[in-house]
Amino acid sequence: MAVVLLTAAPAPDAFACGYEDPQSVSRGFLNWTYPDSLHVIGAISSEVAARRLPPASFNQARIDLFGRRYGATKKALEQFGEMLRVAAPSPSLPSVSLVLVEPVLWTRFERGDGGLHARVHVSGAEPGDLVLVSGESVISEIANGRLTVGQATKTGLIRIYGLEEQKAQFIGIYQQVGSRPLAVGRSRGEEPQPALTPSPQPPPGLQQDTSSAAETGGRLVRHSAHH
Repeated sequence: MAVVLLTAAPAPDAFACGYEDPQSVSRGFLNWTYPDSLHVIGAISSEVAARRLPPASFNQARIDLFGRRYGATKKALEQFGEMLRVAAPSPSLPSVSLVLVEPVLWTRFERGDGGLHARVHVSGAEPGDLVLVSGESVISEIANGRLTVGQATKTGLIRIYGLEEQKAQFIGIYQQVGSRPLAVGRSRGEEPQPALTPSPQPPPGLQQDTSSAAETGGRLVRHSAHH
């Protein structure tokens, strides 16, 4: 039966995500590949009902023609990837794939110089990847520093598939990701910019006499009234 299903299923590159054509997306195939992965939907719905998550978009009625929803999700995924990179800049960590259940959109966080880097809208996970199944609002809340990976995993908002040692390593390294938002200037891998501070002003009575400086060729003259 498995052979028949795999033969009938389209090739990975043939899958369109739900932002392009919601009717072509099969969450059932996702749940078959990663058993009980759609339990994430129930967990997200419970958190939405408790007002701990913003409303989800499980039933997208129209195609995202202008790309607004996709653009916001892409930004959150890139911020999430940058958070992973900042938390563990080692280039030797294994790659991680993430699928969002609403549009069945895949993102791969690939290892490289300085840690993991996000590649959004890939065809799926690659062999050996640790796989995360989650939702748009979950990743958005993590990216905004309002939910941690550890909390999301414990409440079923993120389900993890892979070898047990892979899972333990991921949680051990990244469980605090989301405890605070990215620093200003880090969302695109830039170094944070130092805050601008005003130049110190001399105390009263020690102000420069600009007219005397001009008259003496740039040398500051201190008059007796300034002492």
